[in-house]
Amino acid sequence: MESESGLLQTVVEATGLPESPVYNELNALITKNGFNPADLNLEELREVMAEYLNLVFLEMAEAEKNSASA
Repeated sequence: MESESGLLQTVVEATGLPESPVYNELNALITKNGFNPADLNLEELREVMAEYLNLVFLEMAEAEKNSASA
């Protein structure tokens, strides 16, 4: 993981998960939304996390649907 300071690094460290995969996933979502990870602010983080949670819920619903029909 490249050296990163600020909000992104704080969030990555706070997850308690392996930092490299968390960093890579969050960094990809941040840049996909047109934000700069080095200058990320709280409102931008909220927007990215809302999108991420929505994607997780959709994936969970799809997996549940697939397992119920199997």
